[in-house]
Amino acid sequence: MRTLINSGQNTAKHLSFFAIILCSLLTTGCASLGSSIGNQVEKQVSVSDLSRYWIVKEGVLDWSILFDEQDISGDFTANFKINSLGEIQHIDLTDISESLKTETIKMESFSRQSFISAKSNYSNQPVSVTARVELNL
Repeated sequence: MRTLINSGQNTAKHLSFFAIILCSLLTTGCASLGSSIGNQVEKQVSVSDLSRYWIVKEGVLDWSILFDEQDISGDFTANFKINSLGEIQHIDLTDISESLKTETIKMESFSRQSFISAKSNYSNQPVSVTARVELNL
């Protein structure tokens, strides 16, 4: 009978030990999962695939904001990122036609436009987009 009690105490000690290890692993795993979600690397997507990830909050991006107070006619290539909060970041314009005055580009005003996550983008995946834009206003 004495051996049975000792063996039960040993089993309880082993279970406690395994419970502590399991809790430690879960805590470490959840902490690293949380930090990897917060630091997601943006995914390069095409303009046609952007709606799978992000939808413009106001319905459509207003590119004319970039060239406020100009007669807008011309084209350019826009490279920009949308972070996990749906905010525009790191916008870069290239191949700007000569008809657009680049000294008055309003990047800050344009960046105030935002996106909401698409249903399929439950993890708020940041994306990087390159778009060719033609303005004829």
